[in-house]
Amino acid sequence: MTTIVVVGGTGQAGRAVVREAGTRGLDVRVVSRRPPESADGAAHHAVDLLGDDEVGVVAALTAAFDGADAVVDASNGMAPGAQAVFTTGARRVAEAAGRARAGRVVVLSIAGVDRSGYAYYQAHAEQERVHAAGPVPATIVRATQFHEFLGIFFGRDSRLGAWSRAGLLPYPRGCRFQTIDLRDVARALVDTAQGDDPLGVAPVPGPSGAPTVTVGGPEVRDARDLAHAWRRAQGSRRLPVGVPLPGPLGEFFRAGRNLVPDAAVGTVTYDEWLAGR
Repeated sequence: MTTIVVVGGTGQAGRAVVREAGTRGLDVRVVSRRPPESADGAAHHAVDLLGDDEVGVVAALTAAFDGADAVVDASNGMAPGAQAVFTTGARRVAEAAGRARAGRVVVLSIAGVDRSGYAYYQAHAEQERVHAAGPVPATIVRATQFHEFLGIFFGRDSRLGAWSRAGLLPYPRGCRFQTIDLRDVARALVDTAQGDDPLGVAPVPGPSGAPTVTVGGPEVRDARDLAHAWRRAQGSRRLPVGVPLPGPLGEFFRAGRNLVPDAAVGTVTYDEWLAGR
């Protein structure tokens, strides 16, 4: 039986990978700081990738990876301090994978991540380079933004909550997105972990030097259009209004560097995702 270890298996993407691997009847282990809310039949290894005792962290990871056919690195850290999971954490994962003689490492990354000055994306690009230079063959799976990503603009508890409380539905003006369903991303990651082409797409050498495949959602849509779709699905009366998205992230989206129309392999549209929630 194929054994897959999911690092960050309690996070948004990691949970989807654990579920997908479980449906395929694979032996699944989860590595995270805290136990999962639902085990989904997976064994849990409590490891903090950024723990102060580096020797102890690598040893714990090595034990978790023992006998694994593949290690899927789905770790994530949005806050500035937590972004070290992409550098220090990735280095520890790579070292432990080598010590455990894991078969391969699969890394979840973001489409176009090497083409942005946004600090979070730069950290992700460094994660790719760390694993590419690691002792175990690594494949990078880059995905466009998840459907859930748009909630940071549209949701009432979003970062633009003041607009929402004023009865408005903010969306980033001048931006387009090619959002993808998490289940499609999970399929791509587990495909790769099993040694198959993710979603039928063959990896090619990426910017890090590691084999890389990019998977995108099935359609490219303007943020305004997506806001109206969200409004219809929610039965909301909030008025869509375009707002500027400043900084490197806004520039990245406005330039369309988040789009991969030639890799539109996702199967679930944003409207279909909304209808299923």
